[in-house]
Formats: sequence, structure tokens, C-alpha cells
Amino acid sequence: MHTTQNPDVWMNGLFVPWDQACVHPFCHGLQRGSVVFESIDCNETINGKAAIFRLREHMIRFENSAGIIGMELDYKLESLMHAVIDTVARSGLKSCVIRPLAFYADPVMDVYPGDASIMVAIGLAESHEPPETYKVTISRFHKIDNACMPVKAKVSGNYINPMISKTEAKKAGFDDAILLDKDGYVAEGSTSNIFIVENNKLITAPEDSILLGITRDTIMAMAQKLSVEIIQEKFNAERLKHADEAILCSSGKEVTPIVQVDESIIGDGNPGTITKLLRSYYRDIIEGHVADFEDWLTYIQ
Repeated sequence: MHTTQNPDVWMNGLFVPWDQACVHPFCHGLQRGSVVFESIDCNETINGKAAIFRLREHMIRFENSAGIIGMELDYKLESLMHAVIDTVARSGLKSCVIRPLAFYADPVMDVYPGDASIMVAIGLAESHEPPETYKVTISRFHKIDNACMPVKAKVSGNYINPMISKTEAKKAGFDDAILLDKDGYVAEGSTSNIFIVENNKLITAPEDSILLGITRDTIMAMAQKLSVEIIQEKFNAERLKHADEAILCSSGKEVTPIVQVDESIIGDGNPGTITKLLRSYYRDIIEGHVADFEDWLTYIQ
């Protein structure tokens, strides 16, 4: 068992020490961004065990992302899930971030990968407490469009404009950037989905122009359980700025209140009632307090 801060990396069925998990600098994945990935949370639960949150759903999306870009994985879903479980179990960590990757591993100069071999790697990183609140700005960049890039695939090449957008936001004193779609409606954050609350109703962008987040789906399921009405519809930046509450959500952010958009304060500048309810309920679920959602947890024995 490897229990240092840099746990062994699973690479095509073998465990490799962290500092030896290397690829060629001219591999297609590095040159062209042809890397599909997931970001999955693992948390210590009330019984003292580590539990991976919604592993199956994440790995289904991982497979789907590979399929969307034409990458044929050598591993079936169950094998990938077991590889994730084995990697966490080997580390001895109770809480961590899990990052599965699949990429073309051979040096290929052409944009077409041809018959380049595919590497699947699974690594772990230290987890951090989600931020208490976020201040965001509207990015000058728009969310990439389905007609240009496959937005339903969680592929590295899609993250250049979010990277630039968040970098500019941070330099301007904000925590993150909000990207609008091609028509000027709110799409998502740099690496997160977004909700607003109006008149005690939870509103989120429809599925056409966004990555379908697992945490977004989780919030919608929680809201239904809590009898909070959910609406999927487009809304613009002005409506976001005048919302009663606003939320960014992702595996790392969990349920994070947005308290400011550009110079506009959301509500009274503090997390709102529905946001706090969802944030608390989400934490209860991932820590194993909620029997109704127990099947979302994969415990590490």
C-alpha cells in the first residue's frame, strides 16, 4: 500500500510510482488535446470508510466522452470502475480527488491519430474543502458551441477558453468566470454548472449547450426530493445578476453560493436559504447520512 501524498498511478493495468508515470512529450494527447477525463470525489463517511461519489455515472460519461471523439477504449465499464476502486484502496486515502484519463499515447505529428495506442491512467490528488462563496465575472469569451466542438465530451481540448476565462477573472480579483452561449445566454462556469433561484424556484440552463454535470444532476435529484421546483430554461446575464440566489456546482465546488457577479451583489451578499439547504443536503449525502441516496456511494473496503 502506497500512502504518501503522491499515490501510485494506475496505467493500463499496472501501478506506477507517481514520479515515474510519464509519457512522450510528442504524444498525440499532449500535442492535440485528445484527452478525455473525469474528476471524481472520494470522501470519508460516517462509518469511517472512504466512499467514491457516483462512480458509475462518472465512468459512463468517461466512456461516452471517448466514444464521442472516436476513441475506442480497451476496457469495459466494470473494469474501469474496478481500476478506480483499486487505485483508491491501494492509496489508503479516505478523501481524495480521482482523475481518470484516456489519451493517444504515441508520438503522432498529424492531427489524425491513426492507430496510435490509447493509454488509460488513473491518479489521485489531495481533496480540499469547497469554497464558502464565489465572486464571478462574465467572460468576454463565449462557451464553445456544438457546431464547433463536442460539448458533451469531457475532453481536454474543450477547456482552453475556460482556462483563459478563469485566468482573466482571477487577475481581475474574481474567483471564476461565467461563460455565455453563442446567443448571449448564461451557459456555465469555467468548470461548473450554474443555477439561479427566483421566487423559491431553481432554474438552470437547458442541456443543449452545456456539459451535463454529474453534480448538476445530483442537485436536480436533491431538489426533487426536497420539493423544490426545478425549471430548465435560458436566462441572460442581467437575470443572473438580479437573481435571489445563484449557485455554481461541480465535484470540487459541490454547491457553492455565488454572492457577486461583476459589480452586482446577489441577494444580500450571503448564501440564500435554498442554497444553504442544498449545500447541507449534498454534504450529508456524500458523507453517508442519507439512506435514500446510499446507492450513489461506492465504499472502499
